[in-house]
Parts: sequence; structure tokens; C-alpha cells
Amino acid sequence: MDFEIPERMSVLEALRQLFPQSSRRTLQHWIKGKRFALDKRPITHDNIMAEKGQTLSSVDSFSPKKVANINILYEDRYLIAIDKPVGLLSVPLDNPLSKRHALGILRDFYQTDQILAVHRIDRETSGILLFARGFGSQKKFDLLFEQHDMHREYFAILEGHLPADSGTWDCSLKELPNYDVVIAHDSEEGKHAISHFDVIRRSTKYSYVRLMLETGRKHQIRVHCKEAGCPILGDQRYGAIEDPIHRLCLHSRSIAFIHPFTKQKMHFTSPLPYSFKKLGATDALFEQKTQEIQ
Repeated sequence: MDFEIPERMSVLEALRQLFPQSSRRTLQHWIKGKRFALDKRPITHDNIMAEKGQTLSSVDSFSPKKVANINILYEDRYLIAIDKPVGLLSVPLDNPLSKRHALGILRDFYQTDQILAVHRIDRETSGILLFARGFGSQKKFDLLFEQHDMHREYFAILEGHLPADSGTWDCSLKELPNYDVVIAHDSEEGKHAISHFDVIRRSTKYSYVRLMLETGRKHQIRVHCKEAGCPILGDQRYGAIEDPIHRLCLHSRSIAFIHPFTKQKMHFTSPLPYSFKKLGATDALFEQKTQEIQ
């Protein structure tokens, strides 16, 4: 993002022009987190004056605000985007009063119950997760998901070698009484699930895969990988044998969409976990594959 200052003003005033939907407090948090630069010099205070013709730009390596063990990547009056750590639930399972999940932590921090889940990722999965602020916002974001206007990319390390370099998994899934998910051979019994995949590279034992979700069913990627004969590394629930880093090797890497209220292009990314890199995964390979496909 580059913004040419139209007249002399403070950097806070400039950001309020750029992000009218964001509160003053939010903009001050962004400045404190060193998310912006003026003529490539980091901004640390909101009262710094910008002159006409200077360039205000975003900084890729900013320090996100941290709440408990959650990095908040972005917030405005409609939306909160976080980088969820592995091991944390997205929403409560059995006890709605529990706060040991991302939704509870955010509600507790912002002191409101008007933060609502619009999608979820498994406890064993890390990465980008979105929440709506208010029921009106939730409906708008629900519609983005229903109309497949939310572009979601995941990264996974699979056991074995996928035979095809790219392709689509298309089937129906149903949940069993024990909460496992399986292929529904009668489509009327299940929910339609579509995942697209591209193999980034193969090592001696593993496949490193970029996945794009067209639908968002429970355990969709995990079941699709299992049915392809290459379960996700560490996913013993769905057939994996190895567990070298003691976690599911699945990461919500990227989400992109048009903001339903501001009409701005939104794109959030989460770097691959360090433990993935010990197994040979790199952000550079993921990004290169994304560029090739685009």
C-alpha cells in the first residue's frame, strides 16, 4: 500500500483517510506496532507530520498486536483477523462459558459478546482465522463464504507422494456419531466438498502441497488427503503413521476477499510455522508456486 499525502497533515489523519472504518484506537495500535513508514522511514508516533507529496506505505514486517497467545493481524469495526496458534480451539465445543478458545479470548479482551465466528479451523491447525463484529457483519461474511468469494489457501505436508502434480478432489462428506468424517457414497447423505491442490515439491518421503478450498466442510482437507492415499503428516486420526513434529502439518496460509463494507481488497497471510521448515517447507516455495498459478 502506497498513499501520496495530498496536503500537510499528521500521519494519524492520513491513516484515517485511508481506513475510515477503523477506530482511532486501532490506528494508534497500528502505528505503535510499526506497521507504516513515511518515505520509507518507520513511523512510531501518531503526531508525526507528513508533508504534501510524501509517501505513506505499509511495512510487511510489522509487529502484530498480541492478545494472550494470539496475534491480531487486522481489526476494524466489522472484522478481526488473527493468526491462530496450533492447539487452540476456534470456538467452544461443549462448554459455552469456557474462554479457552479464540472466540472467548477475543470477547474477553474487547469486553463484548458481539464478536462472532464466521468460519473455524481445527484445534490442530494453525493460521489465519476471521471473526465478525456484530450480527450484521456476520451475515455479510457468511454470504462471502456461501458464494465462494473467500479465497482460502492452506499448506500441508503429506505422507508419501501424490501421483498428480495438481488436481481437484470433489465428493460428499458426512460426519459419523463418533465425530469422524468419511466419504458419503450416497450424495444425499453428505455435504458437497471441493478442494483443489498443487504439489509444490516432493522429498524422499513427503509431498508439500498448496490447497485451495472451494467449500469449507469439517475435516475436509484431512479426509481428502487420506482418500488420496497421502494423509497429512501427524494426522493419526485419518491414517497418518508418522508424527515427527508432534502436530498436524496443516496451516491456514492465506485468505483474500473484497471487504463487504469498504470494498477494499483484503489479503492476510501467515508465515509457515518454524517446525514445518525443519521438515523442508519454506515460504519462498509456497509463494513461488502461487505466482506460477496466478
